[in-house]
Amino acid sequence: MSKNATNGSSHGSSEFVVGCRKSELALTQARMVISKLTSAMSLPPTFRIATGSAAGDADKTTPFLQLSKQQGGSDVGKSLWTNDLEKSLLAGDAHFLVHCLKDMPTTLPPKCLLAAVPEREDPTDAVIMRTGSQFTSIDQLPAGSVVGSSSSRRRALIRMNWPHLKVAECRGNVDTRLAKLDAPSSPFACILLATAGLSRLGLEHRITQRLDPSTFPYAVGQGALGIEVRTDCEDIVHLVRHTDHKPSRWPCIAERAMLRSLQGGCSSPIGVYSSWDPAVGNKLRLQATVIDMEGTARIFAEDECLVDDDEAAEQLGISVADLLVKKGAEQLLRK
Repeated sequence: MSKNATNGSSHGSSEFVVGCRKSELALTQARMVISKLTSAMSLPPTFRIATGSAAGDADKTTPFLQLSKQQGGSDVGKSLWTNDLEKSLLAGDAHFLVHCLKDMPTTLPPKCLLAAVPEREDPTDAVIMRTGSQFTSIDQLPAGSVVGSSSSRRRALIRMNWPHLKVAECRGNVDTRLAKLDAPSSPFACILLATAGLSRLGLEHRITQRLDPSTFPYAVGQGALGIEVRTDCEDIVHLVRHTDHKPSRWPCIAERAMLRSLQGGCSSPIGVYSSWDPAVGNKLRLQATVIDMEGTARIFAEDECLVDDDEAAEQLGISVADLLVKKGAEQLLRK
């Protein structure tokens, strides 16, 4: 990244530097945010994308759960995707960062702020069958079929919902995983990916099935983008908030508060399902599920409230975490 893009709280240049990872999806998402900013402002500034490295991209063979445990747990382990970029942000090499929100730890480094959450895409998980497959649903797969995923949550939910299927590690960017799926020697009958990432890359035609979040809850923040800035750059905070979308922001804040309150350094799979009803006074319902790694036990809790600011969303997330703990979630978390 270029040096000294941001110095202090005032922006002195005519160009804003946007930091992101090097993948095609990350670049697409950064361009989306720039497009939203440009269309939202009467006199938009110029923007330049600067890509940075992520430790999680360097090791593409070690299972993510193992990498995560080395970092201290699945939430803390998300820093594998953000730490190096945040160093660039704090060093002044970028004005703001664009992340997949599900990749952002719920506790950010000092002087870093989640300033905006643009409108959320479909947060569901998608089933992608091999090219030429006769199957149109994961329910149709015969016993022993292999499903590829690098997510501990997806793997646990597969074991819970389809115990007759096998699950195997499948890491890499979207193109890499699709290539692994379609390879002549592929062991996979299908793989699972986030619907949103496929949509953003123009790959919706590869989606065979979108999984119902009431039975296959998605990851905290899935489908949303997070824009991260330095807390001492108020003008940059003001700039990126042109993209902020409250009906997306508040469910994500509730989900992240639940995870932060509940999880600590554990690595147990946790899924969520948020629903927002503006017709009933901005009522937000949050459902959360903690699953054991083998998919043999689950603990579920839900709560709802009227939300019109960040604090109310935070309190809803904490309430759902408290309900999970009362139902014995800590035993699964320790396991």
